Amino acid sequence: MSISTTQQTEPTPAEMYETFYGPAIFSPCAQVVLERAAPQLGESVLDLACGTGQVARRVAPMVGVDGSVTALDLNPDMLAAGRSLTPPEGASIDWVQGDAVAPELPDGSFDLVICQHGLQFFPDRAAALNHARNLLKPGGRMVVAVWKGIGRHPLFSAMAEAELRYLESLGLTRGELTIPFSLGDEEELASLLAGAGFSGVGIEECSIDARFPGPASWVRNMQYAYAAVIPEFAEDRPAFDRFVAAVEAEIEELVREHTRGDQVVVPMHALIAWSATMEESS
Repeated sequence: MSISTTQQTEPTPAEMYETFYGPAIFSPCAQVVLERAAPQLGESVLDLACGTGQVARRVAPMVGVDGSVTALDLNPDMLAAGRSLTPPEGASIDWVQGDAVAPELPDGSFDLVICQHGLQFFPDRAAALNHARNLLKPGGRMVVAVWKGIGRHPLFSAMAEAELRYLESLGLTRGELTIPFSLGDEEELASLLAGAGFSGVGIEECSIDARFPGPASWVRNMQYAYAAVIPEFAEDRPAFDRFVAAVEAEIEELVREHTRGDQVVVPMHALIAWSATMEESS
């Protein structure tokens, strides 16, 4: 699969998000998530907060041509990047722009809802989970993946501290910079799912070695790709270049410690949570 960059001198942040984060982080994590979700032929699946659709593209062949896949995200650039890729075999993917709390999707539409590394970004996590539960058919199930806390990810913790020194002037806070790691407490996650009416919740920890190419450009690529989430990162290109150079200088030694040949290898730790099958009476 490749992303079209016709008439572009460089990828958009969303395209970089797909090509840089995707193979290193989201594809290997999706494999673990889908092993737990166990999608079946003919099922209808919602990839909630899909980003560029790593889960949606992987699950489409698993549910087959008689199944259906909906990829929902608030960010139109992420959806455009995902839609531009060669479609996988199996179910067609319906790319939908919408809010996780109030998507224009009918209740009881899906056998399976998957939310991979999206729940921690929702302003109202409880409302999003309540809505996700309503979207499930009787007998449906949900699987959620979130990263463990920032303390389990020392390279990203150091980078956030360096970022903060240069981004506070934009009004960004440490909480915003570390939001991908903000729902790493198992009890909090279990409580959110139970509060939304999910029963028989199971949670397990999984770890991957994220393998990013190009150590020399690792910080730049990380920051540019994350501009798909926080556009302020790259709107002013001269300021972005100065920002990247400053962060690179501060964490150069730590990046070197994680470098293996032509890759930066970063252990990453996640929680995978799943609900038991929901019966008609639940």
